[in-house]
Amino acid sequence: ESLMAEIHERREECDKLTRELEMQRQHFKQELEYLGGQLREEAVRCERLEEQMNDLTELHQNEMEIIKSGVTDMEEKVQYQSEERIRDIQDQLASLETKISRMEHQAAQHQQYVTLEGIENSNARALVVKAINVLLTLLQVVLLILATAAQILKPFLRTPTRVVTTVLLVTVLVLAIRQWGEIKEFSVHFASKVKNNTEKEKLRDL
Repeated sequence: ESLMAEIHERREECDKLTRELEMQRQHFKQELEYLGGQLREEAVRCERLEEQMNDLTELHQNEMEIIKSGVTDMEEKVQYQSEERIRDIQDQLASLETKISRMEHQAAQHQQYVTLEGIENSNARALVVKAINVLLTLLQVVLLILATAAQILKPFLRTPTRVVTTVLLVTVLVLAIRQWGEIKEFSVHFASKVKNNTEKEKLRDL
């Protein structure tokens, strides 16, 4: 009887362990199903994020291409306008050279074939000739200055950055010239103030 009781007890323990194992198996199964669902949700979320990243990357690339195209078009436009202005200046200089050459030729013919009968003394004739020569010399100087200015400004008008820098420098120079009186007055006032402070410090040291 004691053996049967022990066997019965062992059987109950086995049944109890079997039930506990079944409960653990069901628990683990539920845990695995929950983790599988979480992994699937994360996979879907990652796919959505990847699609959004791809869309943003493509949009960024398109915007960069549009910006680069706009900058290139602006550079070409500014360069074309600068070249057109330089050509216009050169054409005007060539026209001025032609006019000066004609005036010199006419003056030479006038000196050769036209007598200054209306001018009575030689001093007056010499004065008129000098005036004509001075006028021609001034025209040549103006033409030389214009040509030099065109050659100097040409490197500063090739790129948009140089155009903007040149305009800013000219603007600052013009403003400084216009406000020169105030700048000079401020400089004198500042120098006198510094001098007074220096003298006060010397007196204080004494």
